[in-house]
Amino acid sequence: MKIALTGFFNSGKTTIFNAMTHQKIETSSYSAQADKVHVGVLQVDDPRLRKISEIVNPKKTTFAQVECIDVAGLIKDNPSHNSKVIKQLIDADALIYILRGFEDLSVPYQFNTIDPVRDFNELEYEFIMIDLDLVTKRIERMSESKKKGQKINEAEMKILQFLRNHLEEGKPLRTMKLKEEEIKQIRHLNFLTLKPAFAVINADENSFNEGRFKDTGFLTICGLLESEIIQLPQDEISNFLDAMGIDEPVSKKIIRKAYEILDYISFFTAGPQEVRAWSIKKGTLAVDAAGKIHSDIQRGFIRAEVISYNDFLTLEGDLNLAKQKGVLRLEGKEYEVKDGDIITFRFKV
Repeated sequence: MKIALTGFFNSGKTTIFNAMTHQKIETSSYSAQADKVHVGVLQVDDPRLRKISEIVNPKKTTFAQVECIDVAGLIKDNPSHNSKVIKQLIDADALIYILRGFEDLSVPYQFNTIDPVRDFNELEYEFIMIDLDLVTKRIERMSESKKKGQKINEAEMKILQFLRNHLEEGKPLRTMKLKEEEIKQIRHLNFLTLKPAFAVINADENSFNEGRFKDTGFLTICGLLESEIIQLPQDEISNFLDAMGIDEPVSKKIIRKAYEILDYISFFTAGPQEVRAWSIKKGTLAVDAAGKIHSDIQRGFIRAEVISYNDFLTLEGDLNLAKQKGVLRLEGKEYEVKDGDIITFRFKV
């Protein structure tokens, strides 16, 4: 999974990125180069994996990971700069809009007031216009090819016309109910507003404590405070978060929200060598989940031995007892993996 922090420059993206990734990247009041990207890897701290590991006691425990990138800030009415920034977002699975909610005269801003809701709408508008330009040019090229007698993908053309109408109404593509077959026809175009997205308000300490933005419906954090706390010794972090009224670190909040909007779940593999978490789309079949581990396992798939996380805990990991009680099931290729499943794949190549 790859998530991208985006927003207008001086909204505090890099501060939040530092808080999430435990890095110390220097922040600046000046706009970064358009092609500048910071990269970090986040560990998905799933307490279920820790519990499984306690029972199995493997040589190695491996958490799922999320790649996070922090791209340069967008500048309103600067298409040259913004187009370069947008290129860095193409490969992201989800976008996180960072909205400025802090007052600080030493950090200039391109708007005269601090208004996260306005900024959210402005960002959506920017991305809608970029997608509208893309879909319009694509339709024009396909129409020209058709006039010249060249064969075009009529199914794609039909979908593109629907997309253009939707964008012209000022709506992001993610609000359309597209079928999987339709998405396949347009996936190569990498539309920005088709990507799942959510917004985070980066508030100052006073605004955060006063709950100033609680009615916006957006996740609100104090990026500066969290970036400072996260630099403390590990055993002191929880105490400081509690003292400041922060229930959990921003990284956990954003990862959980990313899983939610991407419709991701986790399954586990457990053995004496390694206990590991794997992230997949909800609805993934067992044979495809096997491919997440290795293509050979998918190719030589025979069956999946499955036990739920709760049953595994109840029986303290005793798989022989699980077989006797009938809670360790044998599933075929078409089994739909459930969140929390612990799976052993049987295969032959």
